[in-house]
Amino acid sequence: MEFGLLSLGDHRADPATGHRTTQSERHANIVEYLDAAEPLGFDTVVAGEHHFGDFIMSVPQMFLSRIAGRTSAIRLASGVTLLPHHDPVRVAEDFATLDVLSGGRAELWVGKGVEPAIYEKFGQDRHRSAEMQDEGLELLTRLWTEHNVSWSGEFRPPLDNATVEPRPVQDPHPPIYVASGSLGSAVAAGQAGFGLTATALSAELRDLGEASAAYRDAFVGRHRDAKSQISMTCHVHVAPTTQEARDHLAIYQPPFQKWVFSKRMGVPAESVELPRRITDFAWNNCAVICGSPEEVTDRVGRVAEVTGCDRVIAQMDYGGQPWPKVMRSLDLFSSEVMPQLRD
Repeated sequence: MEFGLLSLGDHRADPATGHRTTQSERHANIVEYLDAAEPLGFDTVVAGEHHFGDFIMSVPQMFLSRIAGRTSAIRLASGVTLLPHHDPVRVAEDFATLDVLSGGRAELWVGKGVEPAIYEKFGQDRHRSAEMQDEGLELLTRLWTEHNVSWSGEFRPPLDNATVEPRPVQDPHPPIYVASGSLGSAVAAGQAGFGLTATALSAELRDLGEASAAYRDAFVGRHRDAKSQISMTCHVHVAPTTQEARDHLAIYQPPFQKWVFSKRMGVPAESVELPRRITDFAWNNCAVICGSPEEVTDRVGRVAEVTGCDRVIAQMDYGGQPWPKVMRSLDLFSSEVMPQLRD
């Protein structure tokens, strides 16, 4: 099993104290956290993308380029690039450049996002987000694998004999993962031959397992000579004891998730009722992985067993948690959880 470390760059006040770092301080913390990934033995570092809100990481490739210059082996992934909001030509150029600068370590994870209001701010029709993403993926893969591309579509001007430079290092191109929130999107990713990424927070664990199995079946049915790839992202907090971990997240998880759900649903945060998979930390199917190193090892192993994922991506730096607790959790996860699961 492989492991990744994810930040989405939310910038929230600590609900226990009301203290909120400056944006500069938050950026410095994110960089410290991501910088720690390779020395601690993670295989992949993942940087997210959001716009127009209290997520302050809007250009993940900037963070990934910085990490690329300070590392030698770790994979560099966007989690996720909101492809419908971007010109595929520029995305192809950005991530080909990252691939060259990193010596072939770039990964492009794409998704449509979960905030309807963002499409309005970009002047786009959110009901056509799937069409925008499909068209963008088609053009992107052609630009990375062909020279003198002539192309026409609906969501950007046509191209005539266009060749993207630089060319990516990886052959045929950097890995592409598609974020899935449904069985249909998982099957579509498999049929297209892309990797699959999903968050454990998005659905019940059994449903994620079914979607992952359907993805693998669709992938194998169309691409017998390639290997399907699944990366599963999870909220993780590790403490010396399970009770300490649960008591800690009882303060930070509910207000953060109510805020996130309110952005998705367009309703006040106080009116959001969270599902059991996010609030019942003692439940075996809880999407939030928290506890002692032993407990977290068991929970991560269960996610991997049910979904068949190749990589578990841990997100720890969210919700305004005190920074020393975040970094302690990171250290415990890397030193006591990862070695057990690799073995």
